[in-house]
Amino acid sequence: MTLSPGTRLGVYEVTEQIGEGGMGQVYRATDTKLKRQVAIKILPPSLGADHERLARFQREAEVLASLNHPNIAAIYGLEESNGVSALVMELIEGDDLSQRIARGAIPLDEALPIAKQIAYALEAAHEQGIIHRDLKPANIKLRSDGTVKVLDFGLAKALEPASAASANVTASPTITSPAMMTDVGVILGTAAYMSPEQARGKAVDKRADIWAFGCVLYEMLTARRAFAGEEVSDTLASLLAREPDWALLPATVPPVLDTYLRRCLHKEPRQRIHDIADVRLALEGAFEPAAGNAGSQGQDPAYVHTQVDAAVASVRRMLGRRLALVGAATLVIGGASVGTAVWWTMRPASPRVLRTEVTTAGATALSISGFDRDLAITPDGSRVVYRSNNQLLVRALDQLEPYVLSGLGAPRGVFVSPDGQWVGFFDGTTMKRVALTGGPPLTITRIDGNGSRGATWGPDGTIVYATDAASTGLQRVSAAGGDPTVLTKPNRERGEADHLWPELLPGGQAVLFTISAATGALDNAQIAVSDLKTGTSKVLVRGGHHAHYVPTGHLVYGAGGTLRAVAFDRNRLEVAGTPVVVVEQVVTSVGGAVDAAVAANGTMVYVPGRGGPGAARSLVWVDRMGREERVPTPLRAYSFPRISPDGTRVALAVMDQEQDIWIWDFARERLTRFTFDPGADQYPLWSPDSRRLIFASTRAGGSNLFWQAADGTGAVEQLTEGPNLRLPVAMTPDGTRIIIREVGQQDDLMLMPLQPPRRPQPLVQTKFGERNAEIAPDGRWLVYESNESGREEIYVRPFPDVSGGRWQVSTGGGRMPLWSRNGQELFYGSPDGALMGVRMEPGPSWRSSTPARILQRQFAYSGFGRAFDIAPDGRRFLMIREGGGNEAAPQNLVVVQNWLEELKRLVPPN
Repeated sequence: MTLSPGTRLGVYEVTEQIGEGGMGQVYRATDTKLKRQVAIKILPPSLGADHERLARFQREAEVLASLNHPNIAAIYGLEESNGVSALVMELIEGDDLSQRIARGAIPLDEALPIAKQIAYALEAAHEQGIIHRDLKPANIKLRSDGTVKVLDFGLAKALEPASAASANVTASPTITSPAMMTDVGVILGTAAYMSPEQARGKAVDKRADIWAFGCVLYEMLTARRAFAGEEVSDTLASLLAREPDWALLPATVPPVLDTYLRRCLHKEPRQRIHDIADVRLALEGAFEPAAGNAGSQGQDPAYVHTQVDAAVASVRRMLGRRLALVGAATLVIGGASVGTAVWWTMRPASPRVLRTEVTTAGATALSISGFDRDLAITPDGSRVVYRSNNQLLVRALDQLEPYVLSGLGAPRGVFVSPDGQWVGFFDGTTMKRVALTGGPPLTITRIDGNGSRGATWGPDGTIVYATDAASTGLQRVSAAGGDPTVLTKPNRERGEADHLWPELLPGGQAVLFTISAATGALDNAQIAVSDLKTGTSKVLVRGGHHAHYVPTGHLVYGAGGTLRAVAFDRNRLEVAGTPVVVVEQVVTSVGGAVDAAVAANGTMVYVPGRGGPGAARSLVWVDRMGREERVPTPLRAYSFPRISPDGTRVALAVMDQEQDIWIWDFARERLTRFTFDPGADQYPLWSPDSRRLIFASTRAGGSNLFWQAADGTGAVEQLTEGPNLRLPVAMTPDGTRIIIREVGQQDDLMLMPLQPPRRPQPLVQTKFGERNAEIAPDGRWLVYESNESGREEIYVRPFPDVSGGRWQVSTGGGRMPLWSRNGQELFYGSPDGALMGVRMEPGPSWRSSTPARILQRQFAYSGFGRAFDIAPDGRRFLMIREGGGNEAAPQNLVVVQNWLEELKRLVPPN
């Protein structure tokens, strides 16, 4: 019978039908008493007509209702109303596993958590003597939060006829096919997942569930049924006579798990795994052999002897069985032979190296800053933390999706505490920490300079870090907060520009760091180590950067866009042997940060490809409809594009080894180098007449402002001189004054006349960070971004009297504001990478429209500077794309488990 919406069964009101099968129709219903949604399964009419059978089902249902487990769909009760018998069950939202498999094979890192939860459910049921009897993908639901629920536990048993005990009906397969249905439509098994003993009509026990579990796991990993056929008879013949195609299993399946899966599908029940708990342990990696022998791992000797005795007994039984098969043979077991057999049985096997690529895209896309390391891994290797726009994401390797650590401002330079409970990061000029599980961030300290250049958290609760302030090298501060102390200072006489990327050695008594060269080229960087007790330092590697120690006795570091390793004696603080490339291409920042990290358990995560210096980026025009046209520039590491006011050229900072400014001529399609000095040149800014370029440069120490004729003629003139980091951001329409972003304890906006004497004066100076200012074409308004609300937002003030008002333009975060050339529109980037826009409304005071999305596509960020510009006609935008295509290529993470085993083979330790 079919129930219509609104039908009442006791306190349950039917809402809609949501399924139908051999066991009956399934409806969504509302429990009007407890105000909850439930699933109602209408039982076959023959059951209600057979009072003895119904009473028996009632008893079975009571047993099933006792299964209280998070991975088992709960049974709430049995409802009888108006001649209808219905089972009331927990309503599980989401797809079932068969729907997920229909979309393709499930990757191992996604399949294992699902399989483990199925095993948990079977284990709990088997412990109470309950067998599922009809385990299959359609009876397994996947909730959106990652929870797996197994449905219909034991219903095949509960629904069987009363004479089943004598007739052994339970063992007989009735299939969901018209030709194979029983007269009551009861499903006692589904052909593709039946054990051979079920298919033969023999008695079954929990080993039938283990067989079905093996079928389900095989199908998850291959998207193919282990035993399939066009007809039911073909399927039964397949499971009785043939083996699954084991070659279809992915290479990432660990050998131990492969063995257990094969044993789940052994046709002889006595040779099949007897307990699902053993399978569950295999899924959790409990039987993966540990590196090293028992003694070296510090195991209890009594435990070791027990294992040896068990191995000897196993060898004796094995040899005894073989003698019985042979017949008359004489066996003499000497101590040496037993020892050899025991060694062979207990020999340690090297863990298998497993590689997994984790795709990040959309709202969870990895953001490459080009200045910091953008990821970290917890010491136990279970979680990866990475930066995605203005938030941090935590990806547990046993979960499908990352979770967000939000409300952190503009986090950069991520690092993790030794206990894996805290995530450290930098927000502008502030170092902060946040619990790995989320919550409000806590301030650790203010830093000098514009941002971080690496941090490492020691076991004693202190953090060693570096900044981009060249006057200080490594500094140390308590993770609980306080004032930092300076540990090292760069030696200018030896050509040292700065000390960067600290990484503490085990024990926290010495720290590795990078010495950057005065020329700015990474090829000239050096890796050094400092003894924190004596304060002495020495160089370990020349031509390398951002090193860290791994437990195999190696240093792993960046060089030439690759990841290299060399043997390292931690006691003598010396390297030995020849460095070897262990990762061909890894994303590297401008200053030498390597987007790779290795956990103490040997799991490595890295970002493959090129990024930072030499990154393959292109320029594209994007119109307001989202149509793109590639600019035929060569692929370079472009940042900070600035179109000349006359629209003929674009100035770009190329963040490669030389870090110079280049100019692209649109008409001639020619890229010309503009600066040639050994310092880092960036943040180009055109004069209103397109005849001069102002830029920031480190050529005279620190970062000050310079200008020169845009055609390259004449001398370069220095405009500012001082210890603080100064960057040009905007010029007044009349070309007489310039707005400077000055970085001290915070980012402030300064105003400086271009005619001598050039003395910067405060324009917007608060306890917060202000940056990326722009002046409206009519000179009336100043727009900028600030983190005063706790995240970056866009604000407008009158100009030049900035105290005359203040209005917030963005509503959900914003960065990099830009005026249209006619001053009627204002654009900015949203946290998810979209381009937002507002329209000016005429009037004496500031009024604008509600922000609206102009473009959905993401564009490449360029640190803290604006990463796009607008054409003079206002019809299209010039943007930077990662790679040479029209799409912004997603950055993926590569996770390598047991990577230290591979490292030991590639670079044998001393």
